[in-house]
This record gives sequence, structure tokens and C-alpha cells, in this order.
Amino acid sequence: MIILSRYVVRESIGPFIFGLAVITLVLIMDFLVDIMNLIINKGLNIALVLELFVLNLAWMVALAVPMAVLVAVLMAFGRLSSDNEITACKACGISFGRLLFPMLGAALVTALVMIWFNDRVLPESNHRARMLLTDISRKKPTWSLEENIFLDHFEGYSIRVRTVARKTSEIEDIIVIQTVNAERVITAKGGLMYFSPDGSTLMLEMEDGEILEVEPKNPNGYTLTKFARQTIAIPGASSDMERTTKSARGDREMSVGMMLEENRGRKTKIETLQIQADSLIKGAVVRLLTPKRGGADLGQVGTDNATLKANNELKGRLAFLEKNIANYEREINSMDVEIQKKFSIPVACIAFVLIGAPLGSLARKGGFATGIGLSLFFFIVYWAFLIGGEQLADAGLLGAFWAMWLPNFILSSAGIILTIMFIRQSSV
Repeated sequence: MIILSRYVVRESIGPFIFGLAVITLVLIMDFLVDIMNLIINKGLNIALVLELFVLNLAWMVALAVPMAVLVAVLMAFGRLSSDNEITACKACGISFGRLLFPMLGAALVTALVMIWFNDRVLPESNHRARMLLTDISRKKPTWSLEENIFLDHFEGYSIRVRTVARKTSEIEDIIVIQTVNAERVITAKGGLMYFSPDGSTLMLEMEDGEILEVEPKNPNGYTLTKFARQTIAIPGASSDMERTTKSARGDREMSVGMMLEENRGRKTKIETLQIQADSLIKGAVVRLLTPKRGGADLGQVGTDNATLKANNELKGRLAFLEKNIANYEREINSMDVEIQKKFSIPVACIAFVLIGAPLGSLARKGGFATGIGLSLFFFIVYWAFLIGGEQLADAGLLGAFWAMWLPNFILSSAGIILTIMFIRQSSV
């Protein structure tokens, strides 16, 4: 039986490696456009581009491995079926489940490795890739400018442009919000972004615009100045590639432990906000039930302007607290989804074995095109369920566990049904 188990697993190793290479290559082809843009438009050296490429391989591998498992199982069992080896095993008293068992064991090992990969390697790669992209965007700021979106890479300045010519660094319809030294809003019809000769300062040269500046001594007052040409210097930028060593992490740049710690902090903040809301409500009730001096009737309490103003302030503060609580709850839901996803996607390897083995045996001819086609179909179905579940979980309509694990349960159930169908068909 050990020889048979090794034989079945060995049959799937070649298709797995080949499928992994092809699927990863497909994902790389889409990424190559961005890589070529970095080389041509940014003038980056090959070492930096290769580093960015390697860092982005992590998420490609995380997606490609489960799909490659499905390809391998479809092709392996398709070949065994087409060569009547499954029939021969049955004649020797070896059940289809016995053939399936070593593949399930291999899928379990693969799932455990990918769980470790998704929790340790993938977050760090995503984090380093994002930091590297941020550093690159500082080297040539127009590369990171997105039309009609504010750029906040430089402390004290927020920049938005309507159109940008990346090769010439020319920009149009500019809005600059300055919060350092003086609060001002600068608008201009056109301009140019470039670095100073020493490469330490970003220069923003603008034409045909106006400056709206808040008066320091009178926050409600402002001065409006029009200009034909104006240049502002933004310090702290650099034309050299400076590497960032520390940065805040997004949810896809954290391990499970980091996300659990973040959620604990958010839950503590929610409890604090709820205590504040309860305190405000209790205080309002006490004030409402306490008669005013001078013997005012309880029915007249709250009808004067001061009380109405206090009530409006109370409503505003409660609405603010409720909004903050809702935001923290959404962030917790999003983190919970990412935590479950780190486990559910690797475990999909087992679900794909359950559905791939009977499907490959029923298809009989285990050609690569058949394996890729069927695996692509089921992976698209799986991913559609996963994305839909994630959206429902983020909206609070479905628990994070069910949102991420329901696709696995559905595919596994379908695989068990197909296995029963194949066993009954082959027994006729």
C-alpha cells in the first residue's frame, strides 16, 4: 500500500509543478507591464526592479498553489482513469477512497505549509513591496500622482491634479493644500514638478493661479492673492532612492498575531466609547428629571433655548460616538475576514482534491488543457464565493468564519457527491 500511495502522489508532482509554473506565469504577465513602466519611466536600476518583482511573487504563489493542486489532481486521476489503472486497482480490491487518501495527505501538508507562508512570508513581502513603491514614488513624484486624487506623501502638503504628463512632469488644474508654516490653498491652471539641483527639495512651479491664505490672528478671515507664476519648495523630498525602514501596516501586511492584537485594541476603544455614550445619556436623563430652580413644572423643562441647545449638542456627540463605534466595528470585521482568509485559502487545497479526483476520473483523459480549463472554472467559482462572502462580512451581514469557509464547504460537498457518483458508476 505504501508503494501505491507513493505512486499516486508521484503522478501528481509533475502536473503540480507544471501547473504552478503556468499559473504563476499568467499572473506575472499582467505584472510585467508595471515592471516595464518602472524601468522606462522611472529610470530605476535592475536590482530594485528585480527586488520589487520578487516581493510580489509572494501573493502570486499564495493564489497559484491551490489552483495548481487542482490541476495536478485532475491530470493525475484523469491519466489513471484513462489507462484503466483505477479499474485495475478496483479488481485487486483497492477502493477509490484508498487511492484518494495519499492525495488528501499531500494536500494537508501543502495546506499547512501555505498557512505558515500566508501568515509569515506573505505579510512581510506585501509590506516591503508597498514601502518600496512608496520610496520609488518619492523619486519621481509625478509617477505616483493619480488624476483627481490627493497625494499626501509630503508632510504639510496635499497635492491634487486633474491631468498629468508623466514623461514631461507637466501637470494641469492644480490644487495644493498647505498646512505647514501657514494654512493656505493654492490653485493653478498648470505647472511643472521637478527636483532642485541638489535633489533634496521638490519644486512645484505653477502658472496662472491664486492663493487663499487664512489670517493667523483671525481664523474666520482670509486673503486672496492672484499670481502669474509661483514656485513653492517642498523640503524633505529627494530625487535619490531613500529606503524606508518602518511604516504602518495594512491588514494584508500583518500576521494573525498582529491582527488579533489590533482587534483587541479596537474592542477596548469601543468599550470606552460605549461608556462615554452611556454617561452622556444618564446625564441627560438626570437633567431632564431635575426641576429647575423657581419651581418650574416638569412638563416645561427642556422647552427653553438653553435646554434645546444642550439637547442638540447631546445628539451631535452621541452621533459622533456611534459613528466611531461603527467604524471600529467595520475595521474589526475586515480584520476577522483577513484572519480567516489566511487559513481558508490554503485549506482549499483539500477541497480541490475532493472535487478534482472524481472529476478527473470521470473526465478520463487527463490532458493539460482539460486540467487547466476545469481548474480555472472551479477556481473562478471559488473566488467569486470568496469575494462575495468578504463583502457580506465587511458589511456585517455574515460572520467572517462563514464568509471565508463556506466556499470550502460547498466545494468539498460537491466533491463528496461526485466521488459517490463515480463509485456507483464504476460498480455497474
